[in-house]
Amino acid sequence: MFRIGVPVAWMLASNGTTDTIAFFVGWVRDASPAVRPAVIMTDRDRAQINALKAVYPDSQILLCKWHVLRAMRSHFNTNEFPELWAKVKAFVNASESGDFVKLWVEISTDPSVPQSFVQYMKSEWLPEAKMWSLVLRKNRSIQEEGDTNMLLEAYVFLFSLR
Repeated sequence: MFRIGVPVAWMLASNGTTDTIAFFVGWVRDASPAVRPAVIMTDRDRAQINALKAVYPDSQILLCKWHVLRAMRSHFNTNEFPELWAKVKAFVNASESGDFVKLWVEISTDPSVPQSFVQYMKSEWLPEAKMWSLVLRKNRSIQEEGDTNMLLEAYVFLFSLR
């Protein structure tokens, strides 16, 4: 069977609560019972993630690399710390475990890196590395290796059909 990724639906809403998103995603699921997503890509919105986990508990939820990098760079000045920005991009894009670990050690032990950023990474991103790290996406089909949901933005879920 071919594995393809397609946008299934998008939602415009007056609020983005978990209940509202779960209602809509449940409606999509019920209207399309043959669509059983193996992988769902989204940004890091907690309401989206919680709704998706509730409606599609067997699906793997991945984070869009563009959104990950955007969030990370919002915690330091990339113009003031261009070397850090280069390392952060390499860290997020690392596809080998050794490179991933090496880059994190370099970032986290460099005295010129703001400690607030290191703490932010430790508390916010490292615990969720399985959702965004390319190291943990190996041996996947080309559609499952996608790293962005920027084809359509906000409340658009890229599904990889089973």
